[in-house]
Amino acid sequence: MTFSTTFRRPLVAAVALAAGAAIALTGCSSDDSSDSATSTTAAESAASGTQAASELTVEQAQTTLRKALDSATPEAELDGVVQFTDPTVKTSLVEYNKAAAKGGYTPDIYTVKSVKVDGDKAAAVVAVKSPHAPAAIDMTFNFVKVDGTWKVASDAVTQLTSMMTQHG
Repeated sequence: MTFSTTFRRPLVAAVALAAGAAIALTGCSSDDSSDSATSTTAAESAASGTQAASELTVEQAQTTLRKALDSATPEAELDGVVQFTDPTVKTSLVEYNKAAAKGGYTPDIYTVKSVKVDGDKAAAVVAVKSPHAPAAIDMTFNFVKVDGTWKVASDAVTQLTSMMTQHG
């Protein structure tokens, strides 16, 4: 599948859809402070300075996510930051990144706000900005630890790229 310069409208629609989904999901979420998983905010990560190497920090998640969503990242380097359980996911991500860049959506629109680690899995709450929406919306991106390295989970990429293809 190739994407034309008319990608801007589908991407705007995808971001709007994500905003609606995030708003709907926010109402369903709970803040259970007795949860045994580790939760980290940007301020806590910066204050602690030394976190266990096995935990995914906000800064690590931010760097990994932005590299995964950057059209300038060589395709060969994506394997180091994204878990690909299906080769079509990699193809979809490369196409998404190229189309997003053409539409003016750069990796800096994604800002990791917090990370919740549970063993070798983590969920990052990410604020996604759009020039076409009044405020950033929060989305959750999953991460997995593969051979000691934290990567964006394949399902997070599928979630993001499927929003684009539903409107493309």
